[in-house]
Amino acid sequence: RYSFNETYHAMVLSFKILMPSNDIRDKNELVDLTDDLLRISRKNGLLALDNEAVPHSFYQHGIRMLVDGYSKELVRQSLIEENKLFVERVNTSAGVFSSIGGAAPAFGMIGTLVGLIQMLSNLSDPSSIGPAMAVAMLTTLYGAMIANLFALPMADKMNTWVLEESLRQLLIIEALTAIREGQNPSMMRELLSPYLEQTTTAQDGGVTE
Repeated sequence: RYSFNETYHAMVLSFKILMPSNDIRDKNELVDLTDDLLRISRKNGLLALDNEAVPHSFYQHGIRMLVDGYSKELVRQSLIEENKLFVERVNTSAGVFSSIGGAAPAFGMIGTLVGLIQMLSNLSDPSSIGPAMAVAMLTTLYGAMIANLFALPMADKMNTWVLEESLRQLLIIEALTAIREGQNPSMMRELLSPYLEQTTTAQDGGVTE
């Protein structure tokens, strides 16, 4: 159903999601960081942001674009497209695990059928019935475990994670726009406040101009 690269990326992404990350997760911390960066840029110019540590890879990429002199429109459009591609890639990866979760029980049933065939082909030997029946039952168990303890939960976790991360990225895009325009910090906080009130409901299409 999926290419090798898509499957490989899904496996890599699963480890990325499960492992601890150095990126800021709390949206309130992102707003506080934006407040600090905005005050620095208003006082010393955008070039002063080059020496600031920004503990979020997406945010750091946007700050680099501002320091390099990209226009507000170009920074915004570039990051919006990056956000869209990010959501599409993660949704594809979630689909890979959903497919694994759907196929695993079916392969378990194939193993069950193989075990039953072995059992029925040796009814004359009572000692072979037990092992064959064990194979038949175990393969069904393995298939159910792979689906319900790994693949399907991972697909659900990816779907939840991409909504949360996409919402953070959309907040960062608005934050970078505020920094580029040199907005008042109080106005910036007011503009970003809707993102703090939302739950994991990031839009598929990114943000609108």
